[in-house]
Amino acid sequence: MTQNNDTTSQTLENKVAVITGGSSGIGRAAALTLAKAGAAVVIGARREAEGAALVKEIEAADGRAIFQKTDVTDAAQVAALVDTAVREFGGLDIAFNNAGIEGSGLFPLVEETEENVRNVMDVNYFGVWNSMKAEVPALTKRGGGIIINTTSVAGLKGFGMFSSYVSSKFAVEGLSRSVAQEVAGAGIRVNTIAPGPIATALLDRATGSDHSMFTQHVPMQRAGTVEEVAGLVRFLASDEAAYVTGHALRVDGGMMS
Repeated sequence: MTQNNDTTSQTLENKVAVITGGSSGIGRAAALTLAKAGAAVVIGARREAEGAALVKEIEAADGRAIFQKTDVTDAAQVAALVDTAVREFGGLDIAFNNAGIEGSGLFPLVEETEENVRNVMDVNYFGVWNSMKAEVPALTKRGGGIIINTTSVAGLKGFGMFSSYVSSKFAVEGLSRSVAQEVAGAGIRVNTIAPGPIATALLDRATGSDHSMFTQHVPMQRAGTVEEVAGLVRFLASDEAAYVTGHALRVDGGMMS
């Protein structure tokens, strides 16, 4: 039996991708992965030095990339990021809305502050909301495309002491599934990726670098890697996922099984 190793359906030649939160962690890995697959990548994030270094790394591997400093809580900055993709590369095909924060720590509800809750919601929920508002018209003009939003297993299951973060990710799941129904007729797919514990600086901050508080609940007994998440982003962005929309795909080592 001959094995078919044709991977052309996962190539992203002539595609244009916008990535928020793209200067580090999952976003950075996704930028490298999509660029390697052939996409032109427009990276939005707040960290200018890291973003500029990532562009150089992509270009050194013969990829195409631009960095633009972007705060996703500012709708005008997000719209400008999408405009840059259209102006510099001719349109928008892929949007990976990945920017997010964990908040100020683990607290019971009675010790939580309104300031922290609003800050988490501004970035995690309204950042995605702002992004999708800017992306849908550009994708529609292109004739369709894909929106991928980063949520979390914490957007599918409650976690005590982490209610502000969990609430923000549940909100993104609801937003994504609803908009998926609205825009399917325009040829736009909307999906979420729901990572479990992934070895990133965010996980370090959330756990005080003691990943075991989460990984003890993972059947694979380890944190995932950013590359393992980026591979799923590439799949969802490819034609192989052409009939997948309104779906939350878990990357969690079996945590939610």
